[in-house]
Amino acid sequence: MVKFPFRMAACVAALLVLLAMTLVVASRRSADSTQSPTATTGAEAALHGAPASAAAAGTGQAKPVLSPMARYREAARLDLLIADLEQRSRSGDADASLALSRIYDECMMSIDPTALATSDIPTARRAALIRSHAWLQRRCAGVSLRILESIRNVRHYRSLAARQGSLVAQIEEQILHARSDLSLADDRTLIEAVLLQEDGEAYVALSNLMGSTAAGRREQLQGVPAGSEVATAAWMLAGCRLGIPCGIDSPLLNRLCGQSGMCGPESVEDLFTSDLQPEDRDAAQAGADAIFALAHRMGREPGL
Repeated sequence: MVKFPFRMAACVAALLVLLAMTLVVASRRSADSTQSPTATTGAEAALHGAPASAAAAGTGQAKPVLSPMARYREAARLDLLIADLEQRSRSGDADASLALSRIYDECMMSIDPTALATSDIPTARRAALIRSHAWLQRRCAGVSLRILESIRNVRHYRSLAARQGSLVAQIEEQILHARSDLSLADDRTLIEAVLLQEDGEAYVALSNLMGSTAAGRREQLQGVPAGSEVATAAWMLAGCRLGIPCGIDSPLLNRLCGQSGMCGPESVEDLFTSDLQPEDRDAAQAGADAIFALAHRMGREPGL
């Protein structure tokens, strides 16, 4: 769903992104030194059409402890996560701060289907809206629904996550502002950081900046899907391929429907491609392939 009000803010954001890139490159180099010849990265798995989780299959490694964001995505009741996430957030965990911003954003509001009872809404869309509204109500039971408090919490934890180093939060902070203050170099830095991080959440967040708002830079960003709704769909598809839950019980799909009214299809992939012409659907899939090819190449030779 980019322009900072002051040039200094843009510079600070760029520095944060550069820091994120530095950390990611360092971690990748460390991982490369110990990775077995047959190990597969998430981008490589997705490049060949497999989910990111396939990269860990067959390695014999124990299942890792779920991250705060993974716990947020899988929780049946969000209120049961808040106390632990708050403690982790206070300890500097950017992922916990981002998860808290998601919780309060998700539970802040949703469209009440009964208020649209007399509206001329297609049956499939109405059924999806009813389902998503009920899904959000169940997940948010026990979470404060006071609007102003929720807004403050969303802003606080998203800003905190950005300062703590969350690339996803940094992108979401930039979405709140107009785009023209970001230079082409800043754009490239942001895209490179996302491609290096191999985080589906970052791909989904970046999709909001790669649509029509990037139309003026399509030629300069040659090779990177940008400047159209097809490009937006490509980045969304890439995020889903990297392991972000995108099905009928996913937070992403139910938030898009229950809060934004984007309802009907039973997956995020279909939501962003079902209204496209066949050739544009193919282009979106090809765009997702191109994104993973870029990520695969940058893992060995950084730079767009």
